[in-house]
Amino acid sequence: MAKIDLSDDSLFGNEAAEDELENIFATYAVERQEVRNFLDADRTIATTRAYKGEGKSALLRLVGLQLRNQTLQPLIISTTGAAVAPEIDVADSDRWVRGWKASLLRLAAREIGATISVAFTDDAISLVEEAEANGFRSRSFVSSVVDRLKSSAVPVERSRTVVVNPEPLLRRWSQHGAPVWFFVDDIDQNFENTPIYRVRIAAFFVAVRQIVNQIPEFRFRLAIRPNVWAIIKREFEALSHVEQYVDDLQWSLNDFYQLLAKRIEGYLRRTNQWDDVQRTASKDVAVRNKQLIGMVFDDPMPWGKERDRPPAVILYTLSRHRPRWLIELSKHAAASAAGAKRLRINFDDINNELDSFGRRRIEDTVAEFKSQCPEIEELLAAFVGQPEWFSTADLMSTLSNRILQGVHPRIAGVLGVPSAKEVAHFLFQIGFLTARKDLPGGDYQHIAFSENPSLLRTRTNVDQGYSWEIHPVFRQPLKLKNVDERR
Repeated sequence: MAKIDLSDDSLFGNEAAEDELENIFATYAVERQEVRNFLDADRTIATTRAYKGEGKSALLRLVGLQLRNQTLQPLIISTTGAAVAPEIDVADSDRWVRGWKASLLRLAAREIGATISVAFTDDAISLVEEAEANGFRSRSFVSSVVDRLKSSAVPVERSRTVVVNPEPLLRRWSQHGAPVWFFVDDIDQNFENTPIYRVRIAAFFVAVRQIVNQIPEFRFRLAIRPNVWAIIKREFEALSHVEQYVDDLQWSLNDFYQLLAKRIEGYLRRTNQWDDVQRTASKDVAVRNKQLIGMVFDDPMPWGKERDRPPAVILYTLSRHRPRWLIELSKHAAASAAGAKRLRINFDDINNELDSFGRRRIEDTVAEFKSQCPEIEELLAAFVGQPEWFSTADLMSTLSNRILQGVHPRIAGVLGVPSAKEVAHFLFQIGFLTARKDLPGGDYQHIAFSENPSLLRTRTNVDQGYSWEIHPVFRQPLKLKNVDERR
C-alpha cells in the first residue's frame, strides 16, 4: 500500500505552476483542449482569458514544453508584458502600437541572433550583433579580439550594423529560419483602470495583430484576465478584430477530478510508488481518479445539512473553480491532518482553514477587481453579518437599504450611480454571488456567471427563477448568518 506523507510540502506541488521545477511540473500537468488549441500552428494568435489562479501560466508553460519536444523545434520566446512594455507615459494609441511593435520585434531579433552559431550573411551578422550588443549572447572570439585591437599602433576600426528597424530583416529571416513562437504572460499585470493603462493593453493586441500580418511565420500565445478585457473592449473598437483569437479557460468538475488526481499521481511518481499503485488501480480513468483522491482525502465528506459529498466536489466549490486556490487549500488541510496524525484529510481539516483561506480570497478579490470597482472592499465588508442566502427581492432590498446607503460604488461600464440590480450583477460577475435553483426532491443547482451572464441584466424575468448565495469561501470571514433552515 502506498505511503502518503501529509506533512510533505511537495505533496500537491507548487501553487504557482510557473514557479514549479520543470521535472515536477511535467509529472502532474493536465492535458486540456486549450493545450491542443495553442499548439495549432495554423492559429497565428491564440489568447486565453482567465482569472488569477485559473491556470493561464500553466497553460503557456505546458504548450512550451510540448513544442520543445517536437522534432522541428521552433524558437520559443517567453516573456511578460512588463518585461517588454515600451516606456511611454501618454495615452496615445498610435505611439503605444509603434512602441509595442518595436519592442517585440527587437526582442525577436535578439533571441534569433542568440541562436545563430556561425553568421555569414548580412542578415545573420546583423542579428548576431544585435544579440551581442544587448547581452543575449556572449561575444564571439572574433568579436572579442577585434574589439580589443584598436590602438595607435594597430588602427583597426570595427563597424557594427545598427538595426534601426528589425521588421524587414525579420521578415526575410522568417521565410527560411525556424518558426518563432512568442509566449507573453501577465500582459495586464498591476492593471489600473486609467487612460494610459487601457491604451497600453489595447495597443498591445493591435500591435500583435499587425506583426503577424506582416510576418506570418510568427506565432503569439497570450493570456489576459476577463475583467481587464471587458474594460478595454468597451473603449477600443479595434479589439473586435481580436475577439476571434480569444478563448475562455474554464474548469469543470471533471477537470478538477483529473487535476487533483494528477497531483497525487505526480507525488507517487516522485516517491517511486507509482508502478505498484498502477498495478491495482482501475483502468477506467474516472474510477482511477477517485481512487487516487481517496488515498489522500476521506471520501465522502459531510457537506451541508445531512448531505455527503466527494472531496473533489467540496474543493471545487470552495476554490471557486480555480486550480491555484484548490492546491493552496489542499496543502493547508494536509498540514492540519498531519498535525492531528491522521492518515487522510477529513472535512474538519478543510473547515478549520476556511476562515484564513476566506480572508485571503477577499484580499485577492479586492486586488483583482479594484480596477472595475474602486470601492469593492467597502462593498464586500458591508455584507458582514448578513444572511448567506437571498431571494432576489431580499437581495435588492438589502443592497438598496443597508449597503448602498453607506457605500457609493463606481462600476466600470455603468454610467452614474449604479442601481441595486447593477451592483448585484457585478457581484455575480466576480463570483461573490452564485445563482441557485432549488429542484424537486431537495436537490439544487448552482449557476456561475460564465454559464448564464444574462441573469440580473434583463428588464423582465430578472432572476429566471434563481435565488442568490454568497459564495461559501466568503462566509466565515464575513460572519454570515446560516439560513439552511429556510431551505
